[in-house]
Amino acid sequence: MCRTSWCRRFFISMFSRMTTETKKENRTSTQPRFKMNRREFLATASGAAAAGFVPRVSRAHLGAHEGRFATGGLTLISGYCVEGHHLVGQAVVDLISRHVSTAKRSQLTVIASSADTLRLLRAGHTDTPYGRFTVDLALVEGDEAYAALKGTNALASQDAAGLRLLTLLPAQYLHIATLSGSPIRSIGELKGKAVSVGPARSRSEKLTLRLLEALDPSVGASLQRAALGLSESMWALAEKKIDALAWHGPVSPALFEHLAGLLKIRIALLSYEEGVPKLREKYGTAYYPALIRQGAYAWLEKDIRVAGTQNLLVSRLDLPFQLAHDIVKTLDSHRDAFTGGDRRLSDISAGPETYRPFPVHPGALKFRADQAGTVTEGR
Repeated sequence: MCRTSWCRRFFISMFSRMTTETKKENRTSTQPRFKMNRREFLATASGAAAAGFVPRVSRAHLGAHEGRFATGGLTLISGYCVEGHHLVGQAVVDLISRHVSTAKRSQLTVIASSADTLRLLRAGHTDTPYGRFTVDLALVEGDEAYAALKGTNALASQDAAGLRLLTLLPAQYLHIATLSGSPIRSIGELKGKAVSVGPARSRSEKLTLRLLEALDPSVGASLQRAALGLSESMWALAEKKIDALAWHGPVSPALFEHLAGLLKIRIALLSYEEGVPKLREKYGTAYYPALIRQGAYAWLEKDIRVAGTQNLLVSRLDLPFQLAHDIVKTLDSHRDAFTGGDRRLSDISAGPETYRPFPVHPGALKFRADQAGTVTEGR
């Protein structure tokens, strides 16, 4: 891991400057008051995102290592995305390093393309300018796995032979948010509106445009698109420069409520259950009808039906039986370390719509059998 990543240095310098300026202002003013400009809000919000998106990440090394290989641990690979999907991977390796005795020095490697994760996992290693490092585990979202296995990306079609599912991590949901009190009540009412669909080439942008294409192409064609990250989108929403924003990620009260609190706004989420079957028909069964329950966010007053994607932790079949068992047991017993982890992580049969492109690893099956026996005995 890099001990002092660029993002850490940036936030240290940013908050040091903010503190210094605040002290100067307090010395020259008899009534100190809180002021936050747009740049300071975005810096503060980004820091909150890094710590709040996955609560335990704040205790882990924030920088993913750059290809260095250390013995005595596993290497997990994850594709980079601006929404921070790889931060879930950092939480995984942090838990494995602390609680699995045979993998104390596990580490995360973030790669440029999610499409490469399964190929590298199957190969078991990759060569970089830093040398060769092994690949033991992969974190991949369901639609990325679907694309790789069905050959719908730039790579040739792959197969699931030799790969095994360890567990499902908390799913990702496509949030479409407006200001509370907005007249917009459905996806169709976004026609002609200014909407932040997420940064260019982000997962938020991809899934939002896919949903609109499947549901009603005329809505997508009429949008005044803004390519903003979540913090910038919230700021623009507060200033009414946009009418709605899209964000693909887990249920994350710490992140959403922190940003809304800083800006003193109330937000609402749109349901779009009618679009999910069309999304599945056009782009595959990796997308499934999901539910963000009332109360998941403090301001959410009703259930919201949205599109979700599974978060898959995958290994090769040759991962030792006991090691696979211990990994799944560790993640299940520390599921509160993940944002949105309100159900058992090992519940690989979470519902009829669950996308499971890989057979389950025998070690993971053993853990589930142990859990089922414990529940039966406790009745």
